[in-house]
Amino acid sequence: MCISCGCNKPHDKHGNPAHITIDELEKAAKAANMSKEEAAKNIAESVGLKCGK
Repeated sequence: MCISCGCNKPHDKHGNPAHITIDELEKAAKAANMSKEEAAKNIAESVGLKCGK
């Protein structure tokens, strides 16, 4: 999904540069030497969501 809105279109910004895409998540994960899954988990935990096992 444009991962910030949940539309199930992970690469689509819907004409709005403020939306976060999977491409940006992948770039951020690569910059931190981690998987996109770990980066997503860290983001979720940073906003107070419980993730993982």
